[in-house]
Amino acid sequence: MPTAAHGDKKRTPRRRPKPAPVEPARNPSALRVLQHDISSCTTCPGLKPWRQFGPDAYGTASTGCLLVGEAPGYVSWKNRRRFIGPAGLLIRRALARIGHPCYRDLEDLFYMTDAVKCHPAPAGNPASNRSPRRSEIKNCAGYLARELAVLRPSVIVTFGKTAAEQVGRAMERVHGAAFHMAPTLIAFPHPSPRNQVTIGKRYRSVAALERAVTRAFHRIIGQLETVGGGTR
Repeated sequence: MPTAAHGDKKRTPRRRPKPAPVEPARNPSALRVLQHDISSCTTCPGLKPWRQFGPDAYGTASTGCLLVGEAPGYVSWKNRRRFIGPAGLLIRRALARIGHPCYRDLEDLFYMTDAVKCHPAPAGNPASNRSPRRSEIKNCAGYLARELAVLRPSVIVTFGKTAAEQVGRAMERVHGAAFHMAPTLIAFPHPSPRNQVTIGKRYRSVAALERAVTRAFHRIIGQLETVGGGTR
């Protein structure tokens, strides 16, 4: 049987390493550090000039409720307030219909973020929106995992396929010790009127989707009141 020549070693196929788990942050300023890291990121050339929301647009971290969208829209970014474009207003109306004195706006109930942190615009049309590219979603994945580790939410609400998928992957990266219990995940389709086909598979109409979101928000508020969070 022939033997290998000197220095000719048999190579073992290399396996792609698994992402390192993200350990829970214990530093009380960890959220501010994370927000600074996000605002300083210039990784994706296709997102230049890297339009992001400021730290005052995240909402509250005190309720344990996290709201995740796909990416900032132009209207929302320009006005420095999340979810005020045509699709986002549906989400705001859904909460306003409840009329709760402590949770009038999304900012009162949720910490808000996106799967992709910068506004994605088509080339040559900065005042419009486009879907995030796969590379952009991948580059932001670590930030979402860090947000979960720092916030330790008890409830996560997602809008759109990209947001739901990325939250699922982020959960796999976050060390289990970050949570006393696994968070409740509530996934909705993207509320854009242009997303009628996807919405129609689960709901009769965009209006029916809005009512479903209202019911979900009502349940979340009820849970907060049960544990004493309704009069913060």
